[in-house]
Amino acid sequence: MDLGTVAALFIFAAMVGAYGTIIGAGGGFLLIPGLVLLFDLDGAAAVGTGSVTLLAIGASGAVAYDRRGLVDRRAAVWFASGSLPVALLCGLVVASRIDRDAFADLLGILLLGLAVFVVCMPTHHRLHDVPLDAVPRPLPLAGAFVGFLSGTFAVGGGLVSLPILARTRRLEPHRAAATTSATAMLGTLGGALGHTLAGTVVWSRAGVLIVGAMIGSTAGARIAGRLSARAVLALVAVGLVGAGVPLLVTR
Repeated sequence: MDLGTVAALFIFAAMVGAYGTIIGAGGGFLLIPGLVLLFDLDGAAAVGTGSVTLLAIGASGAVAYDRRGLVDRRAAVWFASGSLPVALLCGLVVASRIDRDAFADLLGILLLGLAVFVVCMPTHHRLHDVPLDAVPRPLPLAGAFVGFLSGTFAVGGGLVSLPILARTRRLEPHRAAATTSATAMLGTLGGALGHTLAGTVVWSRAGVLIVGAMIGSTAGARIAGRLSARAVLALVAVGLVGAGVPLLVTR
């Protein structure tokens, strides 16, 4: 890589890291489209490189949450029993078989669908008003779906698992976020391992991305928690739409 590409990757990763920390949902849904549109990686290489980057960033946060006793380990293990093997399989077999143009279209549609999901997602208070027998129960099944997203696209895991965990386990907001962090990290671990075995990780770019994203995350942490829930949801929705539309209209 030339120096200009290294600098661009670093700045991009720092911005994604800061944004992901501020919204508390990671920045995978910006990282992967950016690698495809701005740095000309094909779908599998973008997901593989992004998965390794997101794993390196998310692992430290998940461990810190667990040490503070905030992670619902039982829920995390059951969730991971579905997400980790499916993410591994998708990273190893599925992602590399998707045509480049088809990958961009599918990812764009997924991001726009997630934007609608985020806007319509019940608030924490409404989640706790739902009776237990009305909620989706099998965490491994939900985990398998998140594993598919993680291994194939490296996006959406946290956005989908947060309301599921909050609803099924009746977790307080900080514990739901902590447990989501742990489950997302485990799903990303499966995807990163699958892509590593498949040889789709561009390690030279991953190294720059990891350093940039960690620095950006540190800066974003100074703002995180100061925004209202409505403002955070708006930032997430805008980010999803802003990343999804270009994938559908740019070739």
